[in-house]
Amino acid sequence: MPSQMDTRMREADEREADELEAMRDMFGEDFAMLAELYLGDSPKRLAALQSAAAASDAAQAAKIVHSLGGSCASIGASSLAAMCQAMELDCRNGNPGNLGEQLQAIAAEYARIEARLRAMLLA
Repeated sequence: MPSQMDTRMREADEREADELEAMRDMFGEDFAMLAELYLGDSPKRLAALQSAAAASDAAQAAKIVHSLGGSCASIGASSLAAMCQAMELDCRNGNPGNLGEQLQAIAAEYARIEARLRAMLLA
């Protein structure tokens, strides 16, 4: 019997997949190019974000995570965009205490989105 957490995660995965599919439908043939740009750019932003967090540079982290969040929203990864927005607000409000935890969560969610997008591109 699945736990409540497992059920919530599965429902979130399904919502995210629906949003990504909706973006693919909306962009049509251009979706592949958009997805490739996102997949090429996001790892660089994640690495820069990790560097800023390691240096405790909340201002730089806020700028980077803002850009990353916009890219996530553009591709239809709304849960990842929301995580980025939360981290950005914490950085801007002087509450960078849990940047490491937030960065780990963002990286894990990105990995999930990346796998989904790659599967969509192969389909």
